[in-house]
Amino acid sequence: MNKKADLLHENLIFIVLNVIFFVMMILFVQMKGSAIHIAEEETAKQIAIIIDVAKPGTDLEINLKDFFEKAEDKGIKRDKSVRIDNEKNLVVVKGSKDSFYDYSYFNDVNVKFNFKDDYLILEVV
Repeated sequence: MNKKADLLHENLIFIVLNVIFFVMMILFVQMKGSAIHIAEEETAKQIAIIIDVAKPGTDLEINLKDFFEKAEDKGIKRDKSVRIDNEKNLVVVKGSKDSFYDYSYFNDVNVKFNFKDDYLILEVV
């Protein structure tokens, strides 16, 4: 009788641990697969790559209409959704209140940025 109880106890622990593992995996996939997280990463990388190839004196307009719409759905205003940190050479993109994505660029330039309608205006100095 003791062996049956031990076997039942071991199986119960195995099942509970498996359920916990699969719930964690599903939550991870759902979080990483969220459209806003992917949009943050994509937008930050695109802006950083554009800054990397830009020369001083370049003015750029980047259409971010799709990203702005997704961010506004999550409660983020356009002027708070993209920030460029010239001291750390970082592009910081915020698409929701609880997430952001930053990506560094290598070009040693100062970038002034502003927003106009659906566009991010970059002035590379």
